[in-house]
Amino acid sequence: MPRSKREGILLSLIMSLIMIYMMAALNDNVRLGEFAASSWLLALQRLPLGFAVGILCDLLICTPLSRKFVMKVMRTEDREIFKVLVLRFCMVVLMTVAMTIFSVVVSGKLGMEGVIDFFTYLPYNFTIALPIQLLIVAPVSLRIARWGAGLFAGSAAERA
Repeated sequence: MPRSKREGILLSLIMSLIMIYMMAALNDNVRLGEFAASSWLLALQRLPLGFAVGILCDLLICTPLSRKFVMKVMRTEDREIFKVLVLRFCMVVLMTVAMTIFSVVVSGKLGMEGVIDFFTYLPYNFTIALPIQLLIVAPVSLRIARWGAGLFAGSAAERA
């Protein structure tokens, strides 16, 4: 868990950036039916819009709802690691739904074709996003956020 508000914001920014980029590239690879370098380049080109939408979903919808859920289902005496796992699980569920909707909208699929596309990719996105988030992205992002927050805190202290 982040230790400060600054660290929490950095953590959200870093995790969103990494997850949105990885999931966009992996989804394109699935659509192509092969693992292609072009998918990673295309994901990089699409990253600004995806990141803008993703960080807004994260900060305005998914994080607040996930925190409320954790506060309702967890007790104060529960171990912190369990609270973190429930929070991250909720975040993955909500962000997967939000970003799968976004990808369908961006792809231009309308009507029943869009609904089919959503329900085709939602299970795939979730099964890929959950382990990537829990095992790789969250721990790496937390380390980077703590390092970055320390840098900003040090430079702010030097100015004072």
